[in-house]
Amino acid sequence: MSLWLLIGLPLLFLLGLFLNAIKDMKQLEKQLPKYKDKIRDVKDDDDDY
Repeated sequence: MSLWLLIGLPLLFLLGLFLNAIKDMKQLEKQLPKYKDKIRDVKDDDDDY
């Protein structure tokens, strides 16, 4: 029983993190079009790298 807890709990935690990240990413994709007019172009310098 304790082996299942040692394996299962961290896996559930990681699964929760991934699901939360996916949910936040979908929410962010819905909000981005509202702020599209506030995005400005960044001038690219011709620096040698």
